[in-house]
Amino acid sequence: MSSKQGIIFDMDGLMIDSERIINDAVVRAGHDMGLADIEHISLKTSHDHTREIYREAYGDFDFEYLMDLKHKYIDEIIGDNGFPPKKGITEILEKVTAKGYVTAVGSSTREWAVKEFLGKIDVLRFFDIFVCGDMGLKSKPAPDIFLACADKMGLVPADCFVLEDSINGIKAAHAAGMKPVMIPDMIAPTEEIMPMLYALKPSLVEAAELF
Repeated sequence: MSSKQGIIFDMDGLMIDSERIINDAVVRAGHDMGLADIEHISLKTSHDHTREIYREAYGDFDFEYLMDLKHKYIDEIIGDNGFPPKKGITEILEKVTAKGYVTAVGSSTREWAVKEFLGKIDVLRFFDIFVCGDMGLKSKPAPDIFLACADKMGLVPADCFVLEDSINGIKAAHAAGMKPVMIPDMIAPTEEIMPMLYALKPSLVEAAELF
C-alpha cells in the first residue's frame, strides 16, 4: 500500500454465521404464534425497523413475546459457544492487518454483543475501532456508522473498503463514499445495488484476494 487505507467489517452474516440462525429462530417462534408468511416477513426486517415491519404485517400482536421466543431458540441453538465463524474470517484479518490496513467493525448490533460474539471466534484482537448500533447513530442504510468508523480511523471515506453481506449495508457504504465489497449471505444483490459495488465475492476467501 502506498498510502494508509482502512477496511470496515460488518459482523452479522459477514464475520459470524448469525443471520441464518436468527432467521430460523424467528420463523420457529412465528410458527408457534400462528403468524402467517413469517418466512418472508422475517427477511424484510432491519435493526431500526423490525417492530414497524412486524406491526404492519400482523397488526396489534405481542411483538415482545415473539422476540422472547426468538432469543430462547437462539440460545438453544448456539448455547455458550456463540455463533460460528464465517469461512475465511481469521485468514483475511491476518492478511490485511499484516499488510498495514486499519481495521474497524461497523455494525448495527449493540457493542456488548459485538465484542462478546467476536471474542468467541477469537477475532476481537484484530480490531481497535468499534462503531455499533447502540452509539446513537442512524442505522444502515444511513451512512452514519461507516462515516464514524472512517473518522475514528483517521481516514477519508474514499480510502475505506467496506465488507458487507446486506443490501442496506452496501447502500450505507455507497452513501458514505466508500468502496463497498459484497459477500452475500442470505440475500443476493439486487439490480439496484449492482452499480454501487466495488466488488462482489462469493466468500471472504475470495474477498481476501482484493488485498
